[in-house]
Amino acid sequence: MQKDFERLFHRAEDHYLHPLEIISFRKNLGLMQERLNTYRLLRDGETILFQAIADQLEMEFNDAPVAQLHQALLHWISILRYGAMAMLLSNPEYLQYRLLEWLEGVVQAHEMVAMETRVSELLKEQLQSLLEPLQYHLLEPFLAQADQTILGQAPAPAPEEEAEMMTLGE
Repeated sequence: MQKDFERLFHRAEDHYLHPLEIISFRKNLGLMQERLNTYRLLRDGETILFQAIADQLEMEFNDAPVAQLHQALLHWISILRYGAMAMLLSNPEYLQYRLLEWLEGVVQAHEMVAMETRVSELLKEQLQSLLEPLQYHLLEPFLAQADQTILGQAPAPAPEEEAEMMTLGE
């Protein structure tokens, strides 16, 4: 996010923004507003989202220790919170360095990959029902980044590439 605005500001140090630069600025502002709206929805809906996931997880992993279920849920609550902030900032490094590098070793060491994979799937299902397609599209690359890092799933396009391809109503 900041990089996009900084580039525009640096280009305009010696002149007013040209019409195409103004269009780019408006597009970035619109995308920022959509990110902020998405962030608010995630913040406000977190409890409902994760209660549904917890209920489903208890049914599917009824033999697993409650502490393990609790730990998996806490991991994905953290992933969603940090992923939402990374989405807001349009900064995949924020998610990678603040959370995923640490979490990767924890999941592997406790042999929780199957449970964590299921939480990831349930979270995506819940998010798709909560968010509009554009909002989900803004967040999805960061969820894919988490899947790739801690679950070892196939890589997805980089979040910044996804965000650049995203347009508002175009």
